[in-house]
Amino acid sequence: MIVSILVFLISLSAVILIHEYGHFIMARRAGILCHEFSIGMGPVIWSTKKGETVYSVRAIPIGGYVAMAGEEVENQMVKEGMTIKVGYNEDLLINEIVLNANDPKYVDYETVVVETVELRGKDGEELHINHIPVKEDAMYVIKDKKLQIAPYNRDFESKTVWQRFLAIFAGPFMNFVLALIVFIGINLFIGAPDMDSSELGSITESYPSEGILEVGDEITSIDGSQVSTWDDVTTVLDQTNGDRELIITYTRDGSSYTDTITPAIYFYNVGFHSADGDVDSLIIGEVPEGVKADVAGFMKGDQIISIDGVQMNTWQDVIDIMVSISNEEYDENRVVDFVMVRDEEITLSVSAPYSQAFLESQNLGVYDTFVGIGPVYGFDLGTSFANGFTQLKNSAMIIFTTIQLLFDSDGAGAGIGVSSLSGPVGIFQITASALEDGLLSLFSWIGLLSVNLGIINLLPIPALDGGRLVFLGYEAITRRKPNKKIENTLHYVMYLALMGLFIYITFNDILRLF
Repeated sequence: MIVSILVFLISLSAVILIHEYGHFIMARRAGILCHEFSIGMGPVIWSTKKGETVYSVRAIPIGGYVAMAGEEVENQMVKEGMTIKVGYNEDLLINEIVLNANDPKYVDYETVVVETVELRGKDGEELHINHIPVKEDAMYVIKDKKLQIAPYNRDFESKTVWQRFLAIFAGPFMNFVLALIVFIGINLFIGAPDMDSSELGSITESYPSEGILEVGDEITSIDGSQVSTWDDVTTVLDQTNGDRELIITYTRDGSSYTDTITPAIYFYNVGFHSADGDVDSLIIGEVPEGVKADVAGFMKGDQIISIDGVQMNTWQDVIDIMVSISNEEYDENRVVDFVMVRDEEITLSVSAPYSQAFLESQNLGVYDTFVGIGPVYGFDLGTSFANGFTQLKNSAMIIFTTIQLLFDSDGAGAGIGVSSLSGPVGIFQITASALEDGLLSLFSWIGLLSVNLGIINLLPIPALDGGRLVFLGYEAITRRKPNKKIENTLHYVMYLALMGLFIYITFNDILRLF
């Protein structure tokens, strides 16, 4: 558990860090003053100042931010008529402005009633308070904190539309870069499959081919169809999807052999699979923890008698009815009764099997069959890079499809709603599960998580990067800046709404734990 928590925090922080670094580096290149670079939200648990930026880690690891000068509505905190205290440097320039004139820590500073003030320098005016020069990097003292003043030339709003676009877009862009690097790295480690050969490069443990086929065997035919390349192998296996017995001919050490293999059938809409070697007795295998079948009480060795009141005689019967159920319009109250034999006849009920639309959004079918064989892999730089880009595209498409179903009227028919979303608790569970499956699985998840963060942030919603880009687009088209108060109000209101959604999602995550 401790290792899982640490890996979760490191993974999530890395994805957030690279996102905020994108904002930060492009803001710095544009000359924008960055007050703070924060990972996490809420109370500060660690901070340090380097140059003009405070780098901090906060207690709640759900996000982060780069506080750029000029994003607030009111840039100048000192107004005419205010009473403040000021401190000077050796050149008699004001370098500290204490907003609370009664602060006992600054009793030795000069008390000033502000008559004239200019701390922006927008039109070329020198910075001053009562005509006393103020340093461009002077500090406001606000309670126990110090904040550097932001002259207009260091302000986010003073930069060109293009510079501001880059400062905003660079965050999501860096998430895509991180994901691409991760996916290319995975493919470089795994290598590329030799598609011109039908030689076996791997046998998956506990799958039907184990103990029958061996690494190095070369398949020559499947169910009478001749094969010589891996494309031939996958084509024939796809055509025989659902067959309970496959006759496979292969060569080993110069000799030809023929064996029969019974593929395992996995039903993604419920979460169970056929038992090893089972042809027609409808006995189920090991049930993964947490799937709908597990929640319903399925156990390894249960034998299916009927589903939804329909007698089952063969696995093809099971396939047909499971496909039929998942093609129904999604109903969260739908219950499918499985009559089983477990010492005696029992009935187990599965609530709301996943719809075909939902499964397709995750690049899955209602069912699939597995033999447990893989091709020979070897180092191929070009293919690994190409596969990295393909993996990035596929990850993005999964997210886009899910978002489309979430906001589309068909989403309800697919069983996708706000309650389907996962927050930090759900992300932790997935991260822990990926870690159990190995480092490659973990890095694949980090890549998907990074793509997810990049795309979500580009949605045209106020408070997100995409919403800010919409306002920039308005400015670029109309040649005038939007009302800052209205823009910031929209961002703030939507931020509160998103925080409410976050609490709701987290609450659902916790309920799912129990």
